Amino acid sequence: MGEKLVIIPKRKTAANRIISIVWFFIACFCLVMASFIAPGIFFIPSLLFIMLWIWMTFYSFTEYEYTYFDGDLRFARIRNKARRKRIAEINMEDVIQIAPKGDRSVYKYENDRSVTYKNVTSGDPDAKIYEIICKGERSVVRYEFEPDDEMLEAMRMKYSRVIMK
Repeated sequence: MGEKLVIIPKRKTAANRIISIVWFFIACFCLVMASFIAPGIFFIPSLLFIMLWIWMTFYSFTEYEYTYFDGDLRFARIRNKARRKRIAEINMEDVIQIAPKGDRSVYKYENDRSVTYKNVTSGDPDAKIYEIICKGERSVVRYEFEPDDEMLEAMRMKYSRVIMK
């Protein structure tokens, strides 16, 4: 059995797109004002808004990585294809349930305020989202993630008792 790896790019929200467009228009306005009216006053703000626009447009790319190998499931966030941050490492012995989102078997955990919730999905409304309920260090933790069928089958081979299809 090999390592199963799934990389999911996170979709940019409408708010991120709108903010990026706003930064662009403010930067253009400041450049026009710096060119024709007051270069000393508008030049530095125009540079700041251009840098904000470039950062929001080109340097805010996020991906989630799910890795399953021999009973360990790891979640990581990758920013701009360079910086990697480990989100969680779950041993399958600590897993209570893995089920599709909205399944009746995890309903009590969805509505429980004491359960810690972490979302590691792409934000795509058409994606097949699964929930994993596991025992954490302090309390029960609920993760939402998007495994592919190959990863689910690899988990089901050894831990079929906790996986709902």
